[in-house]
Amino acid sequence: MERERVTPKSYPTGLIDKDWSKRELFFKSNSQRFLDAVHDLEVRDDDVWVVTLPKCGTTWMQELVWLLINDCNFEAALAKDLELRSPFVEFNFNAHGDDSKVFAVQDVDSPRVIKSHLPLPLLPAQLWQKRHKVVYVFRNPLDALVSRYYHGVTYGHNYGKTLAQFIEENLDTDATFRNAIEHAHEFYQLRHEPWLYYTSFERMKKDLRAVVEDLCRFLNKPIVDQPMDQLLKHLSFEEMKKNPTTNHLWEISQVNHKDAGKEKHNFVRRGKVNGYKDELSGEQIEKANHYIQRCLEEKAVTLDELLLLNDP
Repeated sequence: MERERVTPKSYPTGLIDKDWSKRELFFKSNSQRFLDAVHDLEVRDDDVWVVTLPKCGTTWMQELVWLLINDCNFEAALAKDLELRSPFVEFNFNAHGDDSKVFAVQDVDSPRVIKSHLPLPLLPAQLWQKRHKVVYVFRNPLDALVSRYYHGVTYGHNYGKTLAQFIEENLDTDATFRNAIEHAHEFYQLRHEPWLYYTSFERMKKDLRAVVEDLCRFLNKPIVDQPMDQLLKHLSFEEMKKNPTTNHLWEISQVNHKDAGKEKHNFVRRGKVNGYKDELSGEQIEKANHYIQRCLEEKAVTLDELLLLNDP
């Protein structure tokens, strides 16, 4: 997918101390009409937006938030694909270049749980202007990158390419890691705002119950003990992996890439923390960590801080 530098109609000024004129943003070519429409999107008062980089626990968090918003209606969750319950803003444009019907989100009844991978300045302006609810999830960029490879194989983009080749392509420059750190750091700086809940894949793996309890408070959706136990079981790796509604089967059926489906990997694949260590070479890990550390130092933040690994 060819990418080009883009400029939003306006920046989220007044939120964080940042010179937005220096913020480099890249998106799919010929996307300005689409991005302008996203910028102007009418956000409903009861919307909840789940924002992440790709392969950072997005589906896991979407399912969790959707269930909390819908009073733990497990029967409804198992009856309909997650993508149809919780639409992905960029899907039609990314998959089909379709900016005439930009938002499947407009067809979803309230309360909506909406997914996006867009960075803060490309999201709807109303999100930061009116302080609508946003849930943000970050993940170690190396784990996310490995997961992106297998996702791309299934969708056709990486078919015929080895993991080593894919990683080497992403190690040509520090752009992949610079984008990841920039994306997360902007939301990390807003983590104490009452309208934003910031967490990490690693924290969800460490103590999912604590994250659920946090979200119950954030969304003002308390649940009692029995639904909590059922929710934690529903969200377990074993259940998510075998659940057809959370493995993006509908989405895969919509992809028209010539190599889509020739080699398939389960969307919920390994779900490990630091799984990259047994899939990448020591040389690749060292080079990637050099890039990541350089980007972190520019932001005066550590990876442990962005992943909330120092939090109690």
